[in-house]
Amino acid sequence: MKYLFILIGLLALSVSAKRRLPLLEAEFVGNISEMAEPGMKISGSAQGFAVYGKYGFQFRNKGQCNIIDLDKKKVVRTFKLKGNTSHCNNANFGLHKYNKDSEMPLLYISECLGRKSCYVTDLHLDGRSEIVQRIFYDDDAETDYEYMDWTLDNENGFIYTFGGCTGGPKIMRKFKMPSLADSDEKGEVHFKKSDILETIVMNDFYVSQGSRIHKGYCYLPEGYVPFDRKLHVLDLKEKKIVKTLDLNAFAKEPEGLDIRGRWLYVSFHQTRTARGTSYVRFRL
Repeated sequence: MKYLFILIGLLALSVSAKRRLPLLEAEFVGNISEMAEPGMKISGSAQGFAVYGKYGFQFRNKGQCNIIDLDKKKVVRTFKLKGNTSHCNNANFGLHKYNKDSEMPLLYISECLGRKSCYVTDLHLDGRSEIVQRIFYDDDAETDYEYMDWTLDNENGFIYTFGGCTGGPKIMRKFKMPSLADSDEKGEVHFKKSDILETIVMNDFYVSQGSRIHKGYCYLPEGYVPFDRKLHVLDLKEKKIVKTLDLNAFAKEPEGLDIRGRWLYVSFHQTRTARGTSYVRFRL
């Protein structure tokens, strides 16, 4: 009986540890104005942000990408994405590389506006890029979404749409993650209502920003100046927001985000100046 109680206790601790809420203690990382050389051209408002290894990839409206060495806090390259001049509102790395010459896994970049597609991109550190697939949600993207992003659940093999209308409900729809082999003759995947596996509706947002899923939680920045800015933590299993952090002290617009080790990196956009982008990381 003694060992039974010990076993039950250990199981309880295990379950508790799995569902531990992130701490979200903040630490300032730096400004891109200090990371970039004076003559380096930085153009477009900061949007999606993704991390692979020691590098951060800051995507900007109209398709510029800034590669940042996060260890040295230095911008090492800027370039324009090939064939993508979209808003680039969110960016997530997947798990699989395009081919043996690929340096990194495929990158999923959200168009956000327009056709609201996802550009699946083979990206290289020297600035080369190639769109190898586009993913669409066709049925009611125009009516339910003023803007719409895509976010990956790499751990479980799903992809979500996320967005809505300013001031209205924000909707997440869950789909099975497509492979490149699922593309049609145009290199496209078109999801329909019948492909939806799950829907989550949230009424807690005014304007949503980027999104990142990690260990069962979806991290969701909200807002822009002069409205309230927040960071929400959505429990995907419970389908509810379980933690919200006030970001108003940072006085900028939260945008893209990604995980590096035990830290959640968030990029902040400053209106009317591309070099005003700053980075804060939050302990998980």
